[in-house]
Amino acid sequence: MEMYLFLSFILLYLLMSFFVSKNIQYKIWTSAFIVVFVIAAIAIAFLRVSNQDVMMNAGELNWYYMLYLAGSMAVVLGAINLWMYRKPLWRIFFETDDDIDEDNER
Repeated sequence: MEMYLFLSFILLYLLMSFFVSKNIQYKIWTSAFIVVFVIAAIAIAFLRVSNQDVMMNAGELNWYYMLYLAGSMAVVLGAINLWMYRKPLWRIFFETDDDIDEDNER
C-alpha cells in the first residue's frame, strides 16, 4: 500500500509541477503534510485515551488503520516536502553565518 501512495503522490507532484505555479504548489504540499500530521496526532490521542489494554479490540482497529495510513502518507509527503525545500534546507544546514552576513551586506 505504501508503494501505491508513493507512486500516486509522485505522479500528482509531477503533474502539479507542470500545471500549477510554484507558490501554490508549496502551499498545497505543505498544508497536506500539516493535515496528515494532525490526523496522525488525533489517531494517537484516541488510541492513548481510549484504552490501555495489551490486546487490541474491534473498536480500536479503525484508529490503528488511520494511524497506519496517516503515518504512511506523512512519510511520503515529508519526502516530497524535503525535495521541494531542498535549497533552503541546504542553506540552513550547510551555510555559515559569514555567508549569510555577506549576502545581507550587498
